[in-house]
Amino acid sequence: MKPSRRNNLSAAAAVILLLFIVAVGSMHIPGLMYSLQMAPPVGAKRAACSHLSGVFPGPCYLDATCAGICVEESSDNINGACDGFPSRCFCETRCPP
Repeated sequence: MKPSRRNNLSAAAAVILLLFIVAVGSMHIPGLMYSLQMAPPVGAKRAACSHLSGVFPGPCYLDATCAGICVEESSDNINGACDGFPSRCFCETRCPP
């Protein structure tokens, strides 16, 4: 039985969708395979002086967007950055001495 053109288009669309999902999911993560195997807990690299944003909606892709929301969220916040997998917005505060 010869594969239909419709099946070929469906398979191609599925492959493109999968590649898109992998590309979006791996943003801000160097080396997808490394990150999937060795991913630190969410917020681990900024745990000492950071906290999860209370108002940031959804996944975090741009540090600049996260930083802007964090600074508006509280006067104690000095910056913000995306971290973890899936990426979420963490607000940075001054570390106590």
